[in-house]
Parts: sequence; C-alpha cells; structure tokens
Amino acid sequence: MKWLRGILNDGEKVQKVVREQRANRSPGRSSGAPGTNCLVLGGGGREYAIAWRLARSDSVATIDVVPGNPGMSLFTRILDFPVSDSARLQQHLAASHIDLAIVGPDELIAEGVADSLRRGSIAVVGPSREAAKIEWSKTFAKELMREAGVATARWESFPDGAAARAALEQWQPPFVVKADGLAAGKGVTLCKSADEARAAIGTPPTSGGAILFEEMLAGEEASLQALVDGEVVVALPPARDHKRLGVGDTGPNTGGMGAVSPTTVLPDEDAQRVAEETIAPIARALVARGTPFRGVIFAGLMKTRDGYRVLEYNARFGDPEAEVTLPRIGGDFAKLMLALGEGRLAAYVRDHPVRFSQRAFVDVVLCAEGYPAVPKTGAAITGLDRLPDGVYAFHGATRRSATGGFVTGGGRVIHIVAGGATVEEARERAYAGAERVDFEGKFYRSDIAQGEVAVF
Repeated sequence: MKWLRGILNDGEKVQKVVREQRANRSPGRSSGAPGTNCLVLGGGGREYAIAWRLARSDSVATIDVVPGNPGMSLFTRILDFPVSDSARLQQHLAASHIDLAIVGPDELIAEGVADSLRRGSIAVVGPSREAAKIEWSKTFAKELMREAGVATARWESFPDGAAARAALEQWQPPFVVKADGLAAGKGVTLCKSADEARAAIGTPPTSGGAILFEEMLAGEEASLQALVDGEVVVALPPARDHKRLGVGDTGPNTGGMGAVSPTTVLPDEDAQRVAEETIAPIARALVARGTPFRGVIFAGLMKTRDGYRVLEYNARFGDPEAEVTLPRIGGDFAKLMLALGEGRLAAYVRDHPVRFSQRAFVDVVLCAEGYPAVPKTGAAITGLDRLPDGVYAFHGATRRSATGGFVTGGGRVIHIVAGGATVEEARERAYAGAERVDFEGKFYRSDIAQGEVAVF
C-alpha cells in the first residue's frame, strides 16, 4: 500500500507539472492561412487603436494582443502572460506563426522587448533599446538635439535632486522641471516660482533620479509622429493633445485627456516638412551612432514665433494621439507596418504613398475618480452599447466583472473616439458618446478640440 500511495502521489505531481506546462504554452495556430498574423504588445488605449486599425486592413489574417484588455476581445485574441517572459514570447511567435509585432508602451521598448522580438526573425515595429534612449533619457535626447542641430528650449541636466536644488538660483522662473526618465506623461511640472520648483524636485516621479530644468516656451503645442526606418522618415497626420487635467489647460499633467486631428497648429500639408526639420536629423544622428531607429518617433512640438521647437521625443505611437491619427491613415495599415518592420519602408511608400483622410477625429478620455494620482477602480461601466453611430469606445483601462460586464481598471478608462467631416462634427459626436457612457466617479474635460472648431 505504501508503494501504491507513492505512485499515486508521484502521478499527481506529474499531472500538476503537465497542467502547468500546458497553461504556459501558446494556444498556437495552424500554418498556411493567407494574410498577416499580427501581435500587439500592450494593453491601453493606444494598443486598442493599433489593433483596431489593423483589424480594418484587408491583408490581416489574425491579431493577438499581450496582455491586452477585455475590450479588445471583440476583434483580437487576448493572451495574458508576462511580456517580460522572453521564452514564452518566442514560443508564441513560432506556435502562432506571427509575421508582424508592434510594441506599444514606452516601458516595454525601454526594456528591450523589440530586441527580443527580432530574435524571432519577424517584422517588428519598435526600436532597439539603445535607439529608444531618445525617450527613456531626456538628457540623452537633449544632447542628441544639440548634436543634430534641432531647435529646442534652453536646458540644464542634474544627476539628482540635491544638484538641482543647488542650481535654483541660476534659473529665473517660470521654467519647467522634468524627470529624466519615463514617467507616463506625468514627469513634467511648470513652475512659476522657486518654491514650486523645490516642491517638484521633491515629488515623485521627479524625485527619483536625474532632473532637467528647461526654459518655458510660449506658443501652441502639437504632436507629430513619423515612421522611421534608418534615415527614411515618413510623417503621419499631426494631432493636438490635451495633457493638463483641467479645463483651460489647468492642473497637473496627465497621460493625456484627449486629442484632435487635424490641427491648425500643424496643418497636414506641413507635416513632412516639419518632420524633416525635427525628426529626420535625429534619425540620421542615431544611424551615425550605430543605433539606427526602426519604428515610430513622436515629437512633442511647441509652435513659437520663431518656428517649431521640440519639447520631447517618444519612441512609439503617442497616446492619445494614436486614437485620432491612426483612423486618418489611408491604405492598408498592416502592409505599411510590415514594410516598416522589415526595413523596406522607402520602397513601399514610393509605390504606396501615405495618404491622410480628410475626415477629422476627436478623442475624449473618460477618467476614473482620483486620476492622475490613485484612481478608483472596480466601478461598473454602463452605456457602451448605446453609443451613437460613428462613435467608438477604445478601452484604455477596463476589466471584466464577475458577471461578464466591464468595470474600471485604471485612470484613463475609456477613450470616446468619433469621426466627422469637420472637427466640429467629430467633437459633437465624441461628447454625445461621452455622455452616454457612465461609471461612478467618471470625469472628463469639456473643452477637448474646442479651439479648433472655429477654424475648420
């Protein structure tokens, strides 16, 4: 009896190992199906927009997202495993015959996920970790701008808070205090006094490492994204983001409260010219350093009396800019991304130039109570099934409830995205949708794209 119990116990252990291995194995996919098998990494509103746009491409066969969010389950296959598990990721690439991977979040790019993906011999839209340093180190980006001759604000970098505080007397307010590293859009403080600067230096995320002081520029902001393949730079539709929490651009910075495209601050017809001035020199400088960029460079710009000045670079699609610009890109988006990921962007756009739709898009972000500090989560979301025609709910931070509905799962919960023949029409539709979706503690800005309405 003792040896029988031993066998049974061993058998239970074996079965446990088998179950664990099966749970960690990609579900796979049969080979030979026509079309592109796509993988999107990330789970926010930007990644929803990327997957949504891929789903509208005739060349796409399948779309997987890791880790995704529940809203994407309508048109993708969600695989919830740690993206940091490189072995699991490689196994999934092979088992599901992935052709194209697009990396969404900045933290994944900074961790070198794109480098890991390329080892699977697939097309990857996302720069190497070294090339992405233009985002995860603002000091590096500023040094590269100086080297490449790109116009930006006067700046100074400090290794820590103590060094920054010691230099306060040399800076006349108002000026900007920035965290050197990644901060989810929240590491920028506009300081009107030395006391405000001291407070910013001592408050996360600015308090955690190197710090920059930057001259405050006067003008209007615009966002410009471009596809970058080595020295090849192709502009995408410009947009205007609303970063501050409150109406009239008041309150703290956030990850973005909404966006609009097109924008008069940077008209569509000027996009490529401005990309040649503000993004192409950086692309060439990275090639010269032996770290060519392949992916999307985002330039946050300020239009001043002296022209456009670069505020920052991101090494991926913007959020919420992706939500309003990707719907405006004409043609087969997946084929465009595949050409970029395979390093043949120049040849592809020569035969298939990137066209901008004349339709306008507006994104109004519905936020949870407590954002951008600690958001309240778990609130039931209603009204998603009552959106007007031409209005979409791009999920940003949602979860499934025990009963199968959606609940809030973070700060920027839902992006209400609407298109129209004009900005005014798109704006009216977006706000009509924002009123129909509800959850406890919901709030949003009432002035997204308001300044654009009178001129379109």
